Order: sequence, then C-alpha cells, then structure tokens
Amino acid sequence: MDATLKKITDFSFQLGYDDLPPVAVHECKRRVIDTLACALGGFDAEPSKIARAVAGRVSSKTPARILGTLEPSSPELAAFANGVMIRYLDLNDATGAGGGHPSDALAALLAAAETTPTDGKTFIAAMALVYELFLGFFAAVRVRNKGLDHVIYTVLAAAAGAAKIMTLDREAMANALALALTPNMALEVARRGELSMWKGCAGANASRNALFAVMLAAEGMTAPQSVFEGEHGVWNAVGKFDWPPFAGPDRPFRVTASQLKIYPCEYHGQSPVEATLAIRSQINPADIEAVVVRTYWFAWSEIGSEPEKWTPATRETADHSIPFLICAALLDGKIDAATFGAERIADPRLRSLMQKVQVIHDQELDKLQPGSNPCRLEITLKNGEKRYSSVDHPKGHVQNPASDQDIENKLAGLNNGLLSPGQISGLLEACWRLDELDDVRKLVSSMRIGA
Repeated sequence: MDATLKKITDFSFQLGYDDLPPVAVHECKRRVIDTLACALGGFDAEPSKIARAVAGRVSSKTPARILGTLEPSSPELAAFANGVMIRYLDLNDATGAGGGHPSDALAALLAAAETTPTDGKTFIAAMALVYELFLGFFAAVRVRNKGLDHVIYTVLAAAAGAAKIMTLDREAMANALALALTPNMALEVARRGELSMWKGCAGANASRNALFAVMLAAEGMTAPQSVFEGEHGVWNAVGKFDWPPFAGPDRPFRVTASQLKIYPCEYHGQSPVEATLAIRSQINPADIEAVVVRTYWFAWSEIGSEPEKWTPATRETADHSIPFLICAALLDGKIDAATFGAERIADPRLRSLMQKVQVIHDQELDKLQPGSNPCRLEITLKNGEKRYSSVDHPKGHVQNPASDQDIENKLAGLNNGLLSPGQISGLLEACWRLDELDDVRKLVSSMRIGA
C-alpha cells in the first residue's frame, strides 16, 4: 500500500464520532438540512425524472430508497437518483474556490445507510470524514487544472464515508478507496462550453461509483494498492503532491470550511448576483448603457469568458453565466429556480441586455483568493451616471455565514408544496437531533412526497 493511500485509510478507519467537536457536529447537521432542501428543489427536474426512471427499473436484495417516492432500487442507482436531485439546482454547498460540492457525497451515505442500519452518530462521523477527504484532496491538488473534473474528490470522499457506514475493515476500506479512484478519473469537459444535463449529474455518478466500489470491496474485491504513488497512478495523472494534515485537536474539521449557497447558480456567481441585487432598486434596466464586472481568474474563466455565456441555450449554461445572472437579477430583482425556465433564458429583452455586459479578469482581485470571492460591479447609465457595487463574501460564505434560520427557510422555500408543513417540521426536528437518531433511515422515510 502506498504511503498516501495508507495515510487516508488509517485516518478514515480510526475517525469516530467522539473525535468531533460540537461545532463540527452542528455544521454536519446544517449541511444535511441544506442538502435535503436542494433535493426537494430538484425533485421535479427533467434529469431527476430520468434518473428515477432508470433506478426504478431495478430491484435488489439489499434495496435503498429514492428520496421523495421512497421507491426501492439498488443502492448505487438510488445514490445516483438522489444525487441528481441534490445537485440539479446548483444550490448545494461548495468549496468556494472551484473545487466542487462536498455534499454531493451525501447521496452515497444515505444509500449506504439504507442497506446497513446506521445510527445518527455514525452518520455524522461519516459526513465529517467526507468533508475532510474532499476538501483535503482539493487542498492537495487542483485536478481541474489538469483537465479532470472535481468529482474525483467526490468519489474518494464518498467511498470513505460509505465504507465507514458499512463497517468495512481496514484492508477492505483501502481497497474501496482504490476501487473508487482507479476507474473513475472523470473529465473536465463536463464543465466547458455549452453545458449539458451531465453537469448536474457528474457528482451523483461519483456517488454511485463510490458506493459500487465499497460494495465490491466488502465482498473481497482487491484493487491497486499503489493507486496514488505507483506507476500510472494518480500522481502520474495530476503530479506529485503531499496530502495535507488531517483535522484533530489543533486543526478544525474541514466541514466548517465549506460554503453554503443562497442563489441557485455556480458558486462564483453568488457575489455578482448579490452585488447586482444590492443596487438594483437604483436602476431602470432600460437606462443601462454598459455593465462592467471585474472578478478573479477562476470566476472569469469558469462563468465569464466563453462565448456561450452570452448566448446560453440550456439551464446548465445559464446558471454558469455571469452575464445571464446579472441581467436576470437586474430585470427580475431575484434569482431563483424560475429564473432558468426555457422561456426566460430565451427572452429577447434579457438577451439584448446581456450584450452590454463585459466581464474582466482583474489580477488585483486574484490576490484576495481563496479567502474571499470578490466582485466589483460598475453600471453606466445612458445619461453618463454610474452605479457601483462590491461584494467580497457573499451570504453563506464562512466569513458571512448563513444562520440556522436561513437554512431552515431554504428547506421551506424549496419544498414547493411537496411535503406538508408537518412533514417539514418533522424533518427539521430529525435533522437537528441527528446525533440522537437510532436509525438514519428515518430521514429518508420522512421525505415521502404525497404522504
């Protein structure tokens, strides 16, 4: 076993609930609520329906249920279907620096807990492990700079968390981690140009593959033990790196460092949206002559540089477009799920306004990364007057955190009448008491739509 795999395996195997400080436990609970809220918000989306249709064709001797319908499927396909719902709105948590979405992995954990009775404390420990590995892997190497997708972080972290829940021994856990990585080095092409439905499904697929790897390892399947450092391993693909120190008495758990989202769009669109909404009441969109957005390199590269961002044809491209997000916020005074309907995306008035937007990479703003997500907005009116707005830490950033009430409101707001008020109250109570639950399956049971 190479040194990196051993280091990760040893930490994953040894970590327990009693190792977690209260702040880490509380942040795990907050992210469970946030993630389930996003799943409700994405329930009726076309990719979610596609994923549920595929999962619904399969039965299993060890079934896992699909959120909302509670229809049983195989564990890995339930993880995929649930993961698509979680991810669809682009509203679940993020690294805030281009590293992806740690909570994607919760789809694998929920499915694993369906097959292996799991109490709340064990689930919280598995969650903390997911965030530690996901954000640790991201801190060690930026795979997107190598042409690979950030769901590589997801598949490793989800495999570790699922292995924890399914109580794999140390050897089997190492095999699960290696089986997760070896066949699943995903491509960054999923996030370039005109974006397809797969943009919101890649994390779900990583959870599916992670759970499949754990199931194989549990049955005794072996895997390359030099997956990181060996010839043609991860190091060969992305370059040599040192895994950063894990959380412990002197280091906070990384779950406290992920960013929550307020608006359903790519994380680096949060600041531009917030900056726009802050001055929107001062502006009549018909009076706008020009809009200049100054931002840091990753935001410019990801959602403000490609031609498709000025002519989005899909929801996935629109929620990854600074010009679209700013102009929709100017016209509508909000950004929500309805912003990305097909008619809204094609609205001639919105399209015309987008052509007045210029997005500039400001190297001075690069210096504020990764601790902040700066946006400098300048809107010039036809009479020559200018309006300015600036945001460094959008709401939900660890330096400007969302409150517990904000997260509860997010659940209620994304529910869209799917669950009754009583169900919402019961779900919130179960999440806040997660460490007291004797069986995490109660969370899934409480999300029966139409009950």
